[in-house]
Amino acid sequence: MERHWLVIYTKPRSEKKVSQRLKEMGIMIFCPTVTTVRQWSDRKKKVEVPLFNSYVFVLSLIHI
Repeated sequence: MERHWLVIYTKPRSEKKVSQRLKEMGIMIFCPTVTTVRQWSDRKKKVEVPLFNSYVFVLSLIHI
């Protein structure tokens, strides 16, 4: 059995939702995030955003 990382291309700004749903299905995923400060006209806020926009990494097990 070999392990390979596959890449899933998602809709922009839906990486967290896709990774959460895959986790619920029991699939191993990797979606690195970084915390950045975003500024609006009235406030600043720390927001967790994906490191790679529109991508989620999935671990695949291949039987040989």
